[in-house]
Amino acid sequence: MAEASVKENVKKEDWLKLKRKPVSDPGFDETVKNLTPEKIEKVVNAVLNIGKNAARFMAPLETCIHCALCSEACHWYQSHGKDPTYAPVAKVKMTLWELIKRKGKVSPEFMKQVARIVFCECNLCRRCSMYCPFGLDIAYQLGMVRRICFILGLVPQNILDQTHSLSATLTQLWITQGDWIDTMQWQEEEVRADIKNVRIPIDKEGADVMWCPLGTEPKVATYHIARTAKIMNVAGIDWTVAAQDGWDSANMGMFIRDMETMQRVVRGIYDNAMRLKIKRVVLTE
Repeated sequence: MAEASVKENVKKEDWLKLKRKPVSDPGFDETVKNLTPEKIEKVVNAVLNIGKNAARFMAPLETCIHCALCSEACHWYQSHGKDPTYAPVAKVKMTLWELIKRKGKVSPEFMKQVARIVFCECNLCRRCSMYCPFGLDIAYQLGMVRRICFILGLVPQNILDQTHSLSATLTQLWITQGDWIDTMQWQEEEVRADIKNVRIPIDKEGADVMWCPLGTEPKVATYHIARTAKIMNVAGIDWTVAAQDGWDSANMGMFIRDMETMQRVVRGIYDNAMRLKIKRVVLTE
């Protein structure tokens, strides 16, 4: 983590001095230049509802007994020589706890380091919660910090770009519906070189299964589509893919806590499933 001079009326935390490999990302480096302490305070208080509903966050923070069981479950902690600053409880302490304690009165540089922790040193996998004797949802707590970072624009640029694509087109990589259909038909022809008369059914009403790939598959990894088609046909599964918006299951909004886009992606899949009267949704990966 970069050594930064934090000009605040509070004691400089040791965690800002911790050594980390540099993370250069325009989503952090450029966005932070336009942030002000006033904007940060407003967003933090709006998301955490400090003063009104902060109990939902303070309760787990005060329940934690720092037993370190969550640390043993964390792959970041294990893969960094059991450095205590990578422990889940430490990440919460360095981010959410500080934001509540200071009531959002922090500097842009402080928020840049917070964004690095929640995006680059945690996957929100929830393994820590499975090992916590109290079942504290640490991923939820850090996820809400990601929500703050998203509203401030402090998000890795690649993830933000893909979320913007989903917001505008409901596809991860700006794929038009025409390109989607063409790719399905093209892959159907390709697979027929190995399996005679194979089909990739499009918009088949009443199918047992609707398969929803990631947007990367028709864009840059079409071999995944071919392999799926082979499996479905050889297994004799009654399946289909949706022709309308809502076929892409790459919910990048979920990872950065863009709640609005996240809900639209899920709704698109659900609406297609209901429209086609399918029995089961199968997502890639």
